[in-house]
Amino acid sequence: MAENGLAAEFGGDLLSDKVKRLVLDRIIHGHYKPGERVVEFQLSKELGISQSPVRDALRELAAIGVITMHARRGARVRMPSAKELADVSQVRAEIDGLAARLAVARMSPASLSSLRELVDDMLDKLADGDFPAVTDADVRFHEIIVQASGNRALEQTFSQLAPFARTFLTLTLPDVDVREIVLEHQGILEALTAGDADGAAEAARRHQLNVRSLMLDHASATGGVDSVDGAAQVS
Repeated sequence: MAENGLAAEFGGDLLSDKVKRLVLDRIIHGHYKPGERVVEFQLSKELGISQSPVRDALRELAAIGVITMHARRGARVRMPSAKELADVSQVRAEIDGLAARLAVARMSPASLSSLRELVDDMLDKLADGDFPAVTDADVRFHEIIVQASGNRALEQTFSQLAPFARTFLTLTLPDVDVREIVLEHQGILEALTAGDADGAAEAARRHQLNVRSLMLDHASATGGVDSVDGAAQVS
């Protein structure tokens, strides 16, 4: 895929951002598995671009915990510990709760319609077993609410945490029953539609805490997932 191909697929973003999104998508869809190397030279050659934007993209992914980088061993996809994922969900609970509270007064009919479509899409994709599509719709659902909050700091924090959570939740979803978790989006939407700031905040916060509990329960039942020196280790 040459640079023009990346531009067509991901729009007008910076080239390093396009590479970052491409690598994230490949992790989510199983092209790069936990513990596997992402070779800078090979990826730049495949995409027909210089190594500089690839290197920048990998550094950004390392900064959010999706990969690890070593001077001699290069970049590897990492699987975070269950505690890391739970910690992210705990922070997201507060972010999403505040965002929902602020968004109530600013949510447009068009945004509410988009949220409704995304809930339907999540349920349809879940029934199809298309877990990457479920998490895509989930991230977009919460992103719309955060953007409607009008709080730039919330948007920035959300944008840092969302790729980490999206990537590794997708790897976990096939092993757990998440229908009830997905259905919780309906409660958030209902509160937003009703203009209930307290209800929207509580529904959004409770949703993320339930995600946290689900991941911890899954880790306990399966023996846990830990990351050792950047490579995936399943105990």
